Amino acid sequence: MLKTETERLVRKLAVLDNRTVNDGVVDAWHELVGHLTYTVAELALRKARQDASINWVEPKHVLAKAHDAAKELNEQATKLARQAEENGTGAPEPKCAEHGLRITTCKDCCLTIYRKSLELPADRLHSWAVGNVYEDVLL
Repeated sequence: MLKTETERLVRKLAVLDNRTVNDGVVDAWHELVGHLTYTVAELALRKARQDASINWVEPKHVLAKAHDAAKELNEQATKLARQAEENGTGAPEPKCAEHGLRITTCKDCCLTIYRKSLELPADRLHSWAVGNVYEDVLL
């Protein structure tokens, strides 16, 4: 996530709890949650704010909710992709080269991509997957 996106998240909190937003606060948050995508961090933040046991949202709360947020977003994307494929709209889902399965149904290849996502920035992950996991894909 970009630092400007991290700042946007902190400002969303500030509207609700009047916290101070300055470069130091944004830098601290970015250091802790900056590896998340903005979409995941935004949903995790929303989940943290909805948690009645959390009075003051901190980066650790966003991180704690990030796994569930990513899972929810992946399930939504998979559902939409399947609906689009069934309706004949949208691009078909790629298959993994090793097993010949649709990528979202191949747990081994999804795990491989997930592990690589911990090493690569999001903007390079797709290119890596095209070259290392997916069957021949036309770009």
